[in-house]
Amino acid sequence: MWPTGLKKGISYFVPFLCFFGGTHISMAQERPEAQAEKTIKHQIGFRHDNDFILLTDRYYTAGSFLTYRHRLKKGFFNSENEQLMFSLGQEIITPSYLITDEVEKLDRAYVGFLAFKVGWSLVSQNSLFGANFLLGLAGKASGAGSFQRWYHHSVIKTEAPTWVGEMENSVHYNLYTRYLYEWQLAPNPFSIYIAAQPQLAFGTRDMYIHQELVAYFGRRNHLSSSVAHHQIGSTDKEIFFALRGGYRFVGYNALLEGNALGDDSVLLVASKNTVVYAGFDFQFRYGKNEYWVGVRYNTPEFEQAKPHQYVILSYTRGF
Repeated sequence: MWPTGLKKGISYFVPFLCFFGGTHISMAQERPEAQAEKTIKHQIGFRHDNDFILLTDRYYTAGSFLTYRHRLKKGFFNSENEQLMFSLGQEIITPSYLITDEVEKLDRAYVGFLAFKVGWSLVSQNSLFGANFLLGLAGKASGAGSFQRWYHHSVIKTEAPTWVGEMENSVHYNLYTRYLYEWQLAPNPFSIYIAAQPQLAFGTRDMYIHQELVAYFGRRNHLSSSVAHHQIGSTDKEIFFALRGGYRFVGYNALLEGNALGDDSVLLVASKNTVVYAGFDFQFRYGKNEYWVGVRYNTPEFEQAKPHQYVILSYTRGF
């Protein structure tokens, strides 16, 4: 018998191997020289977050996002380095103990989140400014609970999470802003970049101030055309890894504490005021194809919580 966690991991991982393998074969049939002649103004991609490889199933356990990006010919500030982004995503967040019908045994509430996000970014010489606006729906109406129960029951053939005491439905809106500045310490073919990235979130879902430092090592383009910052327009090859760390001052987390405007959910938990984040990324661009594998770690988000980690898998295609 396969261990439950390993069985779940394999069931998620095999489709990604097939998908990535297929795209690698297709891109090998198109010469990079021919790709480089084309101008990339559009990009569509799929990202999936999950803690399956790390054999856990708790807290932010899964997220799926479909994203479209467009590079503006002449932006709002008459710049060629402006982009628009549109994304639709679903997140699944669970307690650490899944198989119980007693709310008293849960350390946090089940909650799903379905959201549409629109974003804009502007790149200058060594800096980037971005803003995203999110409109989302938390609770049963997000469909996350139904999807996870179906997946456990029908695909990986394990006992499904109960979703007892699920957070009540509520509508959320949020504004996220970030400013990034980076320094190049060494040139290609093995470049080194250091980036500082303060972020601010304000709205009914998230309120926080977050400071992050990132170090990039490998063959990487300048900020305005690098996959490191999701910038499209170039087909120049990139292959690098990154180490990142961040510190967040949390004002409010509605997916723990409920909607700040009022929430009748049976289980609401106070968020910790500070959370530490760390991560590793490997990113690769070949022609129009971009690949991203990442790992994220954070310290406990509430008093009874444990540290958590998950994996990021992403593929995007330019056109």
